[in-house]
Amino acid sequence: MLPGFRITRAPLIFLISAIVLSGCYMPLRFDAEIEVTRTGYYSMIFDGYLAKVPLYASIRSGEITLSEEAEQVETYRSSLAADISMTEVSYLKKGIFKVHWEKQGDILKSKFITFIRRNENMLSLRYVKTDGKIHLAGARAGQEQRQQLADIELDMVGEIRLITDAKVVGHNADEVKEWPSKGPRFEMYVWHITNIFTPSPNLTILLH
Repeated sequence: MLPGFRITRAPLIFLISAIVLSGCYMPLRFDAEIEVTRTGYYSMIFDGYLAKVPLYASIRSGEITLSEEAEQVETYRSSLAADISMTEVSYLKKGIFKVHWEKQGDILKSKFITFIRRNENMLSLRYVKTDGKIHLAGARAGQEQRQQLADIELDMVGEIRLITDAKVVGHNADEVKEWPSKGPRFEMYVWHITNIFTPSPNLTILLH
């Protein structure tokens, strides 16, 4: 499990969409692991903390009452828990939820996998049949949106790992290492998310 979470004034954040301030969740402290094999099997796991940014901002500014907070928390908790891939959803404080999410299957059939969901896409796998490529991508945010999040004192730190035995033809990972425990062809690609300006992770796999 992850170590204790706390909000600080440091401008650290994960890779978020440009509309996060208007309604999305934002990953905070987290650990994410993805596996993609050359046969098309995938698994994706996220364990960590999410902030519902509008709720966090309202609580921080004192704009809602405790009863209003409780009502909104239950609405958001129920919405998250409705996803069958969510095996844990609990409320921590100040608009922040502890979650554990896991999904697996055949990317050749599913084509597009997102955490958390398509309209709140933070991390995705996409299979493009026409060129036989699988793309890993973190959602992108502009400089202004990242700065806005830093300005309201949201913090984030985490790691993303992708394990594969397929041919990787492009990536921006911080580390690449052999992973023999999975098999002789497997490698692990690692991204260390250290601050709001860390580039969004990307990786491309060629299946054929």
